[in-house]
Amino acid sequence: MKKLKEISLNDFQLNVLLNDEEKNDYNFLLNNGVYCSGCGDICKEGVEKTAVTLDALNDIVIRGNCAACGHKVARVMEFGEDKSFFEKAIKFRKSIQK
Repeated sequence: MKKLKEISLNDFQLNVLLNDEEKNDYNFLLNNGVYCSGCGDICKEGVEKTAVTLDALNDIVIRGNCAACGHKVARVMEFGEDKSFFEKAIKFRKSIQK
């Protein structure tokens, strides 16, 4: 299998890709699971997203800045390990290539 390329996702595409449970997991991780090395803690005031991508493993990668201190942060959300999400991501990739 050839290596998949990383693709940028807008909010609409992310919303289409995630089911309700995955959206809850995504929001929980975004609000409670992004570590900021500038603050030395999680981003307590949230993350100002600058980029959302679907990586080569079909994981979602969030890049942005800590809302409290402005330090750059990133979080990999390992959705690609879930077989049903992985298959949905492959189907999504094919649909946007057309």
